[in-house]
Amino acid sequence: MNSAKNTPMKTTQKINGKKFGVYVLILMVSTLVLIAAYEIRHRMKYAISDAVFVKTDDLVTTSFNGVNGCIVKMTKQEGDYVKNGEMLASIDPETYRLAAEQTLGELNATKKDMEKQEIYLKRLRRDVELGEAKALDDVGRLKNETASLRASEAVLDPVIKQLERDKKRFEILYEAKAIPRRRAEEMATDLASKKEEKRVIAAKIDATLAALRAAKKQVEIVKTRRLEVRETKKAIEAANGRIDALGARLSQERLNLARCELKSPISGRIAQKFAATGDVVSPENPIYAIINPKDIYILVLLEEEKLYGVKRGCTANVSIDAYPNMKFKGVVKDVLPASAATFALVPRDISAGEFTKVSQRIPVKIAITKGDTSLLRVGLGGEVEIKRTGR
Repeated sequence: MNSAKNTPMKTTQKINGKKFGVYVLILMVSTLVLIAAYEIRHRMKYAISDAVFVKTDDLVTTSFNGVNGCIVKMTKQEGDYVKNGEMLASIDPETYRLAAEQTLGELNATKKDMEKQEIYLKRLRRDVELGEAKALDDVGRLKNETASLRASEAVLDPVIKQLERDKKRFEILYEAKAIPRRRAEEMATDLASKKEEKRVIAAKIDATLAALRAAKKQVEIVKTRRLEVRETKKAIEAANGRIDALGARLSQERLNLARCELKSPISGRIAQKFAATGDVVSPENPIYAIINPKDIYILVLLEEEKLYGVKRGCTANVSIDAYPNMKFKGVVKDVLPASAATFALVPRDISAGEFTKVSQRIPVKIAITKGDTSLLRVGLGGEVEIKRTGR
């Protein structure tokens, strides 16, 4: 009797169990369908890729510019923050300091020598101008005096000849008792006076000619001193050129002295340290590599079939594997015009027309607009979702 009653109850339980199983199965299928629908819709709305890399175009490698020597000081370690213009390292400046001091000494000595030559040239020009004017004036004056004396001498010659004739005539008249002795003596006195006057004039002419020769010689001396003026001017010009050359050399040596201190060209973080204190380095040796965190961006190698709707200005959600609990926001900065394979070291040879179809990846740059970029390190990977704007 009890067995008959239990049989319908068990049958009812089995039917209810089957219904519950069907309900669960339907619920699971519905959930999967909803999830699949959401995933399909999500993937249609977003371009998703895990080919994500943290990159920067502002990786600066610093080195000593134009100078070499032994590093005596390094102020930063890898990971340290630096400011633009902050000193990173220095080399022994003694060689460049001594060179600058020596050039400065030569420059000052050359300037003093040129100043002396300029003072001498000024005095020389004044002396030459005054001496030449005086010498030329003396030559003209003495020429005039000589001409005047010769004219006076020429006037006396006929007078003396006439007096000599008159003297002879008066001597004859005196012997003939025609004139008194006094008249003959007066004539002889006049003749002697004129001859003495002529002798004095002749002596003056000789003296004037001697003075004239001296004045002409002085003119030649002045001409020689004019040559000295020109030579002094050339020496001053040469000294001025040497001063310019020494000034340029001093500027370069002072610049080299300043370059003994290596300063950061940007504000950022030390990514790599290539040298140590005591190393001997030359201009081509790298010392530090610096990254500017503000210039870090996300590079996505997006498959070509996912490229539709992705363009400049699209927003993006970025997650980095190193920080799974952090989210970064970004915006597409650029979609590059060539695939990543275009610039591969060993490009594919498709000239024969035989090749395997491979999905190409297009580089997409994403600028980070929200998130702590100081945590990011160049080379980190992650995942990105780029919101499409339509086909």
